[in-house]
Amino acid sequence: MRYIDGASFKRVMLAGAAKVMRALDKLNAINVFPVPDGDTGTNLALTLKGGVERLLKLKGKRHLGEVARELAEGTLLEAKGNSGVIFSQFLVAFAEEVEHKNKVTVKEFAEAVDKAIKKTYQALEDPKEGTILTVIREAADEALKSAQESDDVIVLLERMFQRAKKALERTKEQLPELKKADVVDAGGLGFVYFLEGIVRYIKEGVMEKLELGRKSETVEDHAIEQVEDLEHRYCTEAVVKVEGLSGQGLKKLLAALGSSLIVVGAGKLFHIHIHTNWPQKVFSILKEKGEILKKKVDDMLAMNRMFRHKRVGFVVDSAADVPLEILTKYDIYIVPLHVIVDNTVYRDGVDISREEVQRLLLMANGPKLGTSQASPFEFQETYRRAAERAGKLLVFTIAAGLSGTYRSALTAASSCKEAKVYVVDTKSISLGQSMIMLRAIEKIEQGWSIDSVINYIENEVIPSVYFLFTIKTFKYLLRSGRVGKLQGKLAELLGIKPILSLRDGREVYKVSKAFGRKRAIEKMKQLFLKNLDKTRTYDFGIAHFVSHDDVVEFEKFFRSNFKVRNLFINELTPALSLHLGPGALGVFAMPIDED
Repeated sequence: MRYIDGASFKRVMLAGAAKVMRALDKLNAINVFPVPDGDTGTNLALTLKGGVERLLKLKGKRHLGEVARELAEGTLLEAKGNSGVIFSQFLVAFAEEVEHKNKVTVKEFAEAVDKAIKKTYQALEDPKEGTILTVIREAADEALKSAQESDDVIVLLERMFQRAKKALERTKEQLPELKKADVVDAGGLGFVYFLEGIVRYIKEGVMEKLELGRKSETVEDHAIEQVEDLEHRYCTEAVVKVEGLSGQGLKKLLAALGSSLIVVGAGKLFHIHIHTNWPQKVFSILKEKGEILKKKVDDMLAMNRMFRHKRVGFVVDSAADVPLEILTKYDIYIVPLHVIVDNTVYRDGVDISREEVQRLLLMANGPKLGTSQASPFEFQETYRRAAERAGKLLVFTIAAGLSGTYRSALTAASSCKEAKVYVVDTKSISLGQSMIMLRAIEKIEQGWSIDSVINYIENEVIPSVYFLFTIKTFKYLLRSGRVGKLQGKLAELLGIKPILSLRDGREVYKVSKAFGRKRAIEKMKQLFLKNLDKTRTYDFGIAHFVSHDDVVEFEKFFRSNFKVRNLFINELTPALSLHLGPGALGVFAMPIDED
């Protein structure tokens, strides 16, 4: 076999894809880099499925360039995950090299493969060795060597396969994560399987059955470990059609929003992959620059959970403002509340950001804004996911007196068949809610029974939380109905800044007041000095909405005047921000158990 034409290229690509699809469970089982979320096999299979479906629609005799373009565009549109997007970029670059060719010789094929992997490296923001990149690159190097010594396609592909296998084994030493888990790179193994399928077909005429509808089965847990440091939680992808902007231009726009940024494209069509904490910002930027044809967000932390067993799972609603590092450390499931903008419902913190809420609040004639509780169905779905790895679930909700979320959580718990669900009304909000949950997690880890933990939380911890908050203006509380109109309007007129709290988790009440923001902050400090015991150690929390200077001031105050074990700082979730408005500040203190 001295050349590769459209028909032979189509057949070998189908053979390679079929092998990968059959092996997706094995690939998922060893997926530990960049995040151990157990989906590399699935992602590669879905990526190739997009190309395979395009190839199967091709009828009649087609030249090589046309077949390669169809494969590339199909994989580009359906690319999933790091390895899938990288592989699609490689195929796109290869298609560009053979675009106008009816067929290629062994030498031309090797040169096209070599140029394609070099373009793939150039397309990546931070190419990592020890991944599918390394395996493809070494296979391409071998292709060039083989082409100099033989003009036989079978010899070339066999040598590429053997070199790829050797490169794959070395990935264990190139990435610490792989060495620790004693596995090779899952994406690299996927490419080896791809070549294996091709070589077997060319040498023996045998092709695995194409399983386009196959889903992953349960995989072994031995290689999947807990995520210890997840800087960016959401794997965010989009396919966009853009006019007048290059791939490099798109990378510059998105680079600051996360890591693992990959932008691959063919003509005006681009596939973007990024790990970020702000998927809505990514989509907003892309929408401004062009048309979003497809988009997808995967919670990598949640995916990681699927491969690890837990005795007790933890669920909280989005009002808790749980810091990302806490979510990562303790595998906490979040049920989003709803933000309503002119009758359109958005998931709190997922579909709408704090920045967007702030922009809407400050508009002179802005839309009608509101919030609503999470539904029982949404809690049921979260319980179902959490129950895959936990037989018992502890749920911590925003104060029942402020939201119907507690009732939704209870309703869903009564019908949950997958796990035993316990629901706790924290009688708090924001970081107070989070800190109460964290205290429960501590006791669970110490071996306490769930019943003992709930009794301790409800009778000792919740009553001990000291919580104050202030606002810049009554405007937003008035609109939400949380304070009386006459009282709120009079205070607004006089420039009074209230210091507020919750009474038994049901009623917002005035603790004190001051004229002006600065005096209100000082008054809050005085109240903490008066009501906290300086001989005890505390966990503190500071939650805010565009109130950064006050956060710095309170952090310094707490560390200077009290014994601090933990100090948590986070921004208010969009749903709470909408009710409290810019300038809102909430401060929490919880005493540590005395030995």
